[in-house]
Amino acid sequence: MRYYHIIRISFLILFVLGASSSLAADSFPYKDVGDGSPATSVVLTLVDGIAVDRGGNIYISHRSKNRIRKVTPDGIITTIAGNGTVGYSGDGGPALEAALNFPAGLTVDGKNNLYIADRNNHRIRKVSPDGVITTVAGTGVAGFGGDGGPALSAPLHLPSDVEVGPEGELYISDRSNHRIRKIDPEGIISTVAGLGVPGFGGDFGLAINAVLKFPFGIALDRHGNLYIADRGNNRIRKVTPDGIITTLAGDSMHSFGGDYGPATYSNLAYPTDVVVDDKDNVYISDRNNNRVRKIDAQGVITTIMGTGKTDFNGDNEIAPETSLYLPFALAIHPDNKLLVVDRSHFRVRSVGLANFAVRTVAGNGHSLFKGDGGPGPGATLNTPSGIVIDSHDNILFADLQHHRLRKLTPDGIITTFAGTGREGNEGNGGSALSASLLMPSTLAIDHEDNVYVVHRLGNGWVIRKISAQGTITHFAGNGQQGSDGDGGPAVEASFYTISDIVTDKGGNVYVSDSTSRSIRKIGKDGRIHKVLDETMVPMGEEFHPNSVLVDDEGALYFSDSGSSRIGKLGADGTFQIIGGTGEFKDYGDGGLAVSAGIRSPGGLALRDGVLYLAEEQTARIRKIDEKGIISLVAGTGVTDFSGDQGPAIHAQMKSPFRMVFDHKGNLIFTDRDNNRIRKIDTQGIISTLAGHGNFGWMQDGLEVRITVQDFP
Repeated sequence: MRYYHIIRISFLILFVLGASSSLAADSFPYKDVGDGSPATSVVLTLVDGIAVDRGGNIYISHRSKNRIRKVTPDGIITTIAGNGTVGYSGDGGPALEAALNFPAGLTVDGKNNLYIADRNNHRIRKVSPDGVITTVAGTGVAGFGGDGGPALSAPLHLPSDVEVGPEGELYISDRSNHRIRKIDPEGIISTVAGLGVPGFGGDFGLAINAVLKFPFGIALDRHGNLYIADRGNNRIRKVTPDGIITTLAGDSMHSFGGDYGPATYSNLAYPTDVVVDDKDNVYISDRNNNRVRKIDAQGVITTIMGTGKTDFNGDNEIAPETSLYLPFALAIHPDNKLLVVDRSHFRVRSVGLANFAVRTVAGNGHSLFKGDGGPGPGATLNTPSGIVIDSHDNILFADLQHHRLRKLTPDGIITTFAGTGREGNEGNGGSALSASLLMPSTLAIDHEDNVYVVHRLGNGWVIRKISAQGTITHFAGNGQQGSDGDGGPAVEASFYTISDIVTDKGGNVYVSDSTSRSIRKIGKDGRIHKVLDETMVPMGEEFHPNSVLVDDEGALYFSDSGSSRIGKLGADGTFQIIGGTGEFKDYGDGGLAVSAGIRSPGGLALRDGVLYLAEEQTARIRKIDEKGIISLVAGTGVTDFSGDQGPAIHAQMKSPFRMVFDHKGNLIFTDRDNNRIRKIDTQGIISTLAGHGNFGWMQDGLEVRITVQDFP
């Protein structure tokens, strides 16, 4: 997500020659999606990576459209790789005709080769200066292996970033293998950091013996130090040229703090990228804090961009007074600027490192919203998340990045029932349709059809309640980050990271907070207290509750993404593990669930004593029957989209997130990264109920929000 600063003189001649090659993409092959237009006029949604070459050309990994875009110094955007379809094809031919699958991190070497972390293809691709695409690492099968051999024979697992070194070596953030790997100039791959198990450990020892947790962005400095955005540990790690690893910033707490002090005592929240300038300043995309942080050469951390608030306030302020919304990727521009992917403001921003002036260099700030009043499959969804069913069999779901709650009726018509699309927390006491929401995530519903919605507010969270009559009110959360308030009113309580909510038949609301390692209960009297935390379960500090549900007998079930287990707290207070060995692996179908490997379990659903669980990372849905036997319900383990109208076990999904049963026994779930609502019927056949997989890409000049009545 950056370029490397040390380039040999011999590279420069090749670089100049390459500037006139097809990588310049001046033929505007995809004018229908904005090619040839000013970069600030097009829609950019889900940008995952960014890089810059020495000529000042900016490369953008447009993940949601499976394309790589290029912005020239005069501000014109083109496509240089990817035909827009999801898949893997095109090696040996023009990059413009190739298929990519959720491209992520980017880097450019001194010969003007562009490297792409082709995430869901589990490969690293290369686009040469003459526009030819090839694969340089990965077999296409998610897994780990191959160290000491050719990189093309080595499995990768959802690689998130790439970085090129001064001798032509290529570093890979092998995210779901929890490793950093290196390809030497001869094409041989090895591991340079990470044991391959998620967790934290190993500081002051050899990096190959250290423990990482979902590493994202990586960077090299001019001295050969490697920096790792250790996202799952809320830390930045540093590996010296002799292979010793330490923590540079962060103390594991998912929070904000520590400015003007030593970076090792600071707090970060889901850091996703890191870059280094030629003065040894380190910049961090502190994603969930909505800030960019800087660590100077003396190790002092400060905020250089972002107020912590998410409402867009333009480019008229200096960087520290400019709001960001989930900053994701960074790059150093040769003109002494920092490029910031302001992901949920749908922009790429430029920050002058001398004067902190801010400018938008790509993206018009809009995402495409459409479909209300028409059939669900014609609607555009943007990260559908929580989902519930009301008493009339309407499917209600959170359209997260559209900042709305939407409803799909039994006859298949989609509408909005809460949210204007404007980000915020306004409108309490009035109609939910006139209220603003901010990234609504998970939902719950009670027996009176009151809907509870979780969304962000500032650095924290709130829960709001929408009555069956459509009035929205504040239910819980003060918008501050923390875990305070037990014993008092829920509206005054703080939360770190609300991962799920659920109601029981008595109308109590349970809240899962993964970062504070707790599950809390809000009673009918509106007061909150803790019912479970890491001191009460055998997982201890590995306990990170994800999804929760309560059965009719009052038993509480939860998925623990930290220990990769499923737990149950009985109504009598007894606790048991009902699924998972604790290994971050997939195995055991057909046997006892307690002897099976479950990889980061997420959403849960229960019907007739059978527990269903979603595994986001492996894109599968499994079930545990009343005898404790685990088996596959849906998914092949490959993250993609396929299989509609056929058996669900042969279908492909991308991050199945939350699930619910309708009154006919059909399993309805949000296929989050496919931007669809899907159904598995009682015969095991899968289909799409809403969404078509595309969102946010539109031709320059179209209205941002349209209502579509007729669908092709």
